[in-house]
Amino acid sequence: MMETEMRGTRTEGPPVSVVVLSHDRPAYLPKALDSLAAQTYPNLEIIVVDNRSRSSEEIALAVEKYEGVRLIRNAENLGFTGGMNRGIEAAKGSYVYCTNDDVVVDRECVARLVEYAEAHPEAGLLTGVQYREDRRTILCAGGEFYLEPVYVRKFHGHEETDTGQFNEPFNVTCIDGAMTFGPRALLQELKGFREDFFIYVDSIELSARVLKRGREIVCVPSARAYVFDAPHVFTSEGIAFHKVKNLFAFYLLHARARVLPEFFLRYGVLQMLRALGENRKIFLQMLRAWAWLLANSPALLRERRLWTKP
Repeated sequence: MMETEMRGTRTEGPPVSVVVLSHDRPAYLPKALDSLAAQTYPNLEIIVVDNRSRSSEEIALAVEKYEGVRLIRNAENLGFTGGMNRGIEAAKGSYVYCTNDDVVVDRECVARLVEYAEAHPEAGLLTGVQYREDRRTILCAGGEFYLEPVYVRKFHGHEETDTGQFNEPFNVTCIDGAMTFGPRALLQELKGFREDFFIYVDSIELSARVLKRGREIVCVPSARAYVFDAPHVFTSEGIAFHKVKNLFAFYLLHARARVLPEFFLRYGVLQMLRALGENRKIFLQMLRAWAWLLANSPALLRERRLWTKP
C-alpha cells in the first residue's frame, strides 16, 4: 500500500496525528490522503473522521485503500467542531494537524510545521499558507481579528498572487480551522473546538483561547496547502443561524464589556430589521439564533468570568 511504502519502520521525529474531517465529498478525499501519504515527514498517524452523510459508505471504501489510516465514523453529522474534536480525542501523536477532505498538502508541509514547533516551544498554534487549488492565488496566511463594535476579521494574502510577500514566519491572532497545527496536550487541555459552535467562528474562538493562555500563534509560510473549490452542504438559512449565534456567543465570551452595547445594536437589532424586510427565511433563522443565545447566555457569561479572572 502507498502508506506502507512511504513510512516503513521510519519513526524519526515526534509523532504527528493528522485529523482529516470528511463529509459527503468522497471524490476529494483520496486526493487529500494521497498528499498525506507523500509527506516527507515519516512519523504520521492519519485519522479520517467521517461526519455521517449519504456518502459515508463511499468514504469508508476510500479509506480502506490506505493501509494504516484509521476511520472514525460518527453516527451523525457533528459539524466541523464535533468532528474535529473526535479526531483530536483519538490522537496519540505529540502534535495534531487538523485538515479537511478538500485540502491537498505540500510534501514538506508537516515537516516544516514540526521543525518550527520543535524550535519554538512557546508557540501554541501554527498554520501555513493556503492557496486555491485551481488558480494558485492565496486563500489565507493566517489572519487577525478585532472584537470592536464593528467586527473585523481579515486573512493575510487573501486573493493575492504569491510574489514572495511571506518569506519568514510571523505572528498572527487567528488561523483557519482547515490548517491548524498544535501540541496535542494543549488542544486536549482546551477541549479542542467549541462543539456548540458547530461551524463558523470556530477556529477564531479557539485562537482567542490560545492567546489568553499566553501562547503565540504563528504562520509558517514554508508549510503550504491547496484547497479545492468543493461544494458545501449548508443552505443560506442554515448558515445564517450558525453565523449569528456563534458571533454573538464569541463576543459574550471574549469581547470587552464596553463594546457589547453597540455591537448588539448593530448586529442584533439593525441586521434583524434588515433581514425582516429582505429575506423572511433568514430572519426566522436569526430569531432561532437569538432564542439559542437567550437560553445559553448564563452559561456563556459564567465562562467569560472564568476566562477574565486574574
